[in-house]
Amino acid sequence: MKRSLVALVCVLAMVAMITGCSKKEENATATSNVPDTGITLTYWSMWNSTENQAKVIQAAADEYYAETGIKVNIEWKGRDMKTLIGVAMDAGENIDIFEDDYMRMIQNNQKYLLNLSEQPFYAEYSSHVMPIILQTALSEGWGNGSLWCFPYQPYTTGVWYNKALFEKAGITSVPQTWDEFLAVCQKLRDSGVNPLTCNSDTVTLLYGYQLARYIGQDAVTDCLNNVKWAEIPEAKKAAEDLYGLFKAGYFSPYAPANYPDGQNEIGFDESCMILNASWIPNEINQGTGASIDWGFFPWPSVPGGVDGAEAAMVGAQSIGISAKTKYPQEAINFALKLVTGKYDLQMAQQTITIPADVNNTDWPAAISGARPYFDKMTKKYDWAVGLEINPSYTAILNENLVKLFKMEIDPDQFITALSQMR
Repeated sequence: MKRSLVALVCVLAMVAMITGCSKKEENATATSNVPDTGITLTYWSMWNSTENQAKVIQAAADEYYAETGIKVNIEWKGRDMKTLIGVAMDAGENIDIFEDDYMRMIQNNQKYLLNLSEQPFYAEYSSHVMPIILQTALSEGWGNGSLWCFPYQPYTTGVWYNKALFEKAGITSVPQTWDEFLAVCQKLRDSGVNPLTCNSDTVTLLYGYQLARYIGQDAVTDCLNNVKWAEIPEAKKAAEDLYGLFKAGYFSPYAPANYPDGQNEIGFDESCMILNASWIPNEINQGTGASIDWGFFPWPSVPGGVDGAEAAMVGAQSIGISAKTKYPQEAINFALKLVTGKYDLQMAQQTITIPADVNNTDWPAAISGARPYFDKMTKKYDWAVGLEINPSYTAILNENLVKLFKMEIDPDQFITALSQMR
């Protein structure tokens, strides 16, 4: 116990400067007076080596080696991580640490993970975690009272927009209702800009939000899991609403576009708004070289609906420790280094995201517009409002939403297609 607590204190107190990263490298270049231990941790990351997240992780790995003599060999897998990790673990790949969205991590990968709640450091660490994130991770249906991964880069979701384009269109306030949202879209279109854009891999966010505004998340997941699309009128109504946005020309003609082409239209002043998570300003600025003054508002309420601005998608990325690692304490110590203290703050600042450690209280300016809504939120949506919770249906749902938004099928045909998901 004493050794673990000392290790935790050391982890939370470490200091260093950020260095560069490579696509796949061992961090043996750091200058150190600590002998090499011969221990190498294999870390599979969901980031690409050129992204700011990778730079922070690599800097932490370099410092960890300099201080402990333990190497961290990082493999940058990118967004394909969510489909790679299960196959790799089942094949017996030697992986000590890996990343994914914390919902997928807990619900899809729990069998591969070390139970962190059973470790000596847990009581101290849990005081650093954002309460709503920890509560969800521990909940029934997720962790069943145990923590299976370290949340980091918490996110919230809503509509991110270019303030300059709002001003140019004469828009002086953000919309709260669906009718106000349609009026904003028309003003933006009249000003010569595409009001909205989206990526093809996030179409479930749009439909999930619109349907949940009508019936709430529990009813959305019930509709999905029990194939009630034809029985719930709001399922078709939500499809009609979104189909209408595309038909009216309120979305970019290229939407839904491949990632990151859709979102990058905002960086090039071609489109104004996007429904996405709080990492999107950084991705767009980094991908296009833009320096946008970002605004934010929650997805609007709908007539007769049950949810409004008080309900939002909230979650986090996460770091998991393999249950089969030969070096659990060493892997835990490195993960703690990333998700608390200095490196958590650097992650937030470098990637323009919400800090994970509650002791880091400052949000980056680009996403600060979401904070007033975040602080007042009383209902938490899962990612895609639960529409991606059943992996058997995700591909079918995504395919038909893309067809709907490209107006290759109409709302009736969309509901018929979903009704066959059995």
